[in-house]
Amino acid sequence: MNFGYHYTSFEDTGTDMLESVRETAHRVEAAGFDWFSLMDHLWQIPYVGQPDDHFFTCYSMLPAVAALTQEMRLGALVTCVHYRNPALLGKLVTDLDHISGGRAVLGIGAGWFQDEYEGYGIEYPDDATRISQMEDAVRLIKETWTAENPVSYDGEHYSVEDLVLSPKPVQDPHPPVLVGGGGEQLTLKATAKEADAWNVFSHPEEYAHKLSVLQEHCDDVGRNYDDIEKTVANVAVIRDTEDEAHDAYEAMMSDRAAPVPARDEYRGAVGTPEHVAATVEDFRDLGADLYIFRVPGNDGETIERFIDEVAPEFV
Repeated sequence: MNFGYHYTSFEDTGTDMLESVRETAHRVEAAGFDWFSLMDHLWQIPYVGQPDDHFFTCYSMLPAVAALTQEMRLGALVTCVHYRNPALLGKLVTDLDHISGGRAVLGIGAGWFQDEYEGYGIEYPDDATRISQMEDAVRLIKETWTAENPVSYDGEHYSVEDLVLSPKPVQDPHPPVLVGGGGEQLTLKATAKEADAWNVFSHPEEYAHKLSVLQEHCDDVGRNYDDIEKTVANVAVIRDTEDEAHDAYEAMMSDRAAPVPARDEYRGAVGTPEHVAATVEDFRDLGADLYIFRVPGNDGETIERFIDEVAPEFV
């Protein structure tokens, strides 16, 4: 099983912003992690912090991470389809692919944070429209990546005429596309049709169900289910005892804008190293290929203990 790290907060680093990202990326890459991602938002989301926390766009930061790393795949978890013209998004990911030496992933989703849309004056369509636009954007981007210049595309929502993309991406035939989201009727069907990988923030029981739905959609559209990389994202907090881990989690989450889940609700992999390893094992046994964890405030103890005490159990 491969591991990844999802860096979500620039606020609680205690050091220079870029230095903190660099240190975290170096730390997890040296441990053999396969993935490093950032959120694609324009201000901090309530589950992670406060709206006025320091925040930086992923396609500004990811090239900096690319220049500081050698092997990990890099991407957004996940890009909101509406924040950039999709042809421009394809160009940005192409640039990242070259800067990283062929490690870029297009992580993309239909968007969900309506306050952010409204704050930036971006139209927020209904769910079905957003997901349809995401599918069309992926098709357009793939066309600009693979077709000879100049490229023309006329889709349901987006079109380009005589677009020139030079150079094309490093990866052949193109960077992988990861769709993020758990909507069973539309998002998972879009995943079956267009994605090379899929991600969701989930707990094991829910994950098992959604995998079965994804397999049904793959069967319906004639896609090989095994060709899609299954990934999962989870919060992790590690301490010596369960109570200490939950106390630490609550302290880390106390200044977040969203309510803190109660202890009898699913919080993620919060507990001892053994408990966290058991959670990872559950996802692995269900079929997850990549386990991506995020840590409130990039808590150094959790990162180190995951590297030293959890990850080695899966080598």
